[in-house]
Amino acid sequence: MIRLTNTLGGKKETFEPVDEGKVRMYVCGPTVYGPAHIGHARTYIAFDIIRRYFEYRGFKVRFVMNLTDVHDDMIRRANEQGITIFELGEKNIKLFFEDMKALHIKPSDANPRVTQEIPEIIKAVQSLMEKGFAYETDDGVYFEVEKFPDYGKLSGIGHRKGRTGTRVDTDKYEKKQAQDFAVWKKEKPGEPSWDSPWGKGRPGWHIECSVMSSRHLGIPVDIHGGAVDLVFPHHENEIAQSEAAFGTKPFVKYWLHTGFLNVEGQKMSKSLGNFITIPELLKDFDALAFRFFIASTHYSSRINFSKTEMEKYKVTLGKLNEFIKRLQEIFGGEGDLKSVERAIESSKKHFVKEMDDDFNFPNAWSAIFSFESEMNKLITEGKVGREEAEKALAFLKEINSVFEVFSFETQAGLGLEIGKRIAERETLRKEKKFAEADRIRDELKAKGITLLDTPDGVKWRTENR
Repeated sequence: MIRLTNTLGGKKETFEPVDEGKVRMYVCGPTVYGPAHIGHARTYIAFDIIRRYFEYRGFKVRFVMNLTDVHDDMIRRANEQGITIFELGEKNIKLFFEDMKALHIKPSDANPRVTQEIPEIIKAVQSLMEKGFAYETDDGVYFEVEKFPDYGKLSGIGHRKGRTGTRVDTDKYEKKQAQDFAVWKKEKPGEPSWDSPWGKGRPGWHIECSVMSSRHLGIPVDIHGGAVDLVFPHHENEIAQSEAAFGTKPFVKYWLHTGFLNVEGQKMSKSLGNFITIPELLKDFDALAFRFFIASTHYSSRINFSKTEMEKYKVTLGKLNEFIKRLQEIFGGEGDLKSVERAIESSKKHFVKEMDDDFNFPNAWSAIFSFESEMNKLITEGKVGREEAEKALAFLKEINSVFEVFSFETQAGLGLEIGKRIAERETLRKEKKFAEADRIRDELKAKGITLLDTPDGVKWRTENR
């Protein structure tokens, strides 16, 4: 039974999907005016892990992430570069997908783009107009916040608080109230535009996610996620316009938000010189080490990125990979299968318990560290042979299907080759063909691989270990 903290209400709730055994999950994607940064990476890795955990628990997940390819920032950046927003979008979307692949983030089932959803967006705006929730001005079409009594139920910022409903330039045209927000913006010089019942123009920022999530997932969506800075105004406005336009409540059952990422204790910004893009990150740090760093903090907590911290996580992950390598190097011997199975069962139970409790990443890791400690003790006691090692590795691969941080392949191919040679050597020794057996040992030694005959079987190590 998975429980999660729903931003809507701020309480921990039992997850009950719209359709049994299925999860419909939408995460707000980037505005593709430039390369994605490590704040994006934090959010998308966290939701990748949450998605993977649902799959681990047997759910069939449909995962959708939008791409905002028309926006004030897109227009500004395209004009600076002397290209169209479409050229800018294509360039940065390609880079974004490369970054996601490099970070081992599973591909989305759909990545709808705003520019490809214009007809459906226009239909949603028309619905708002027909139902009396929106009005037209010389500048565009605005959602009238006072017409939606539930406004503020996600963020706690109601329509009487006086804060505007946009993160871009405040609109100055005939709005009835400061918090009314644009669902359609009429054409201005130098901007891309599409035909609409209100003249040429383009979508407002918020309306896009209402349309794309409902089109690709239906209503209600099980889980809608994003960074915490999207709670207001973006997600608050999504709720208002969606429930008003589509007439279905709730628009989303569970809202999840990731915490802020700081860099060296400060908010990341170009003015402070601490703005780090994903390509810049990956020049200095391994992607799996960064995933481990993100996976070691609760998804909703604030996290501080620093080179010192990253080095610590790199070392810790290195030790876990050495543990995996140690298991991969066990090729023979008889062990205590029941002891290993007990360790696996206990650790799996602990892991599931913590992840079921609002995806508690750090507490789930304690189960893995305890398993490592117990297994190393059993190896030292000579209770782990090849069968037991394989069982342990299979369990760690299960865990890795969620976190995707371990490096099983580093030694796997080499280990398979060496394992075959060790098996040949053992056969020769049983046949008392010691000279031929020694020849295999010497051949491996020449390649920098030392065989170790131990009470719990033959092991090997490389000279640079």
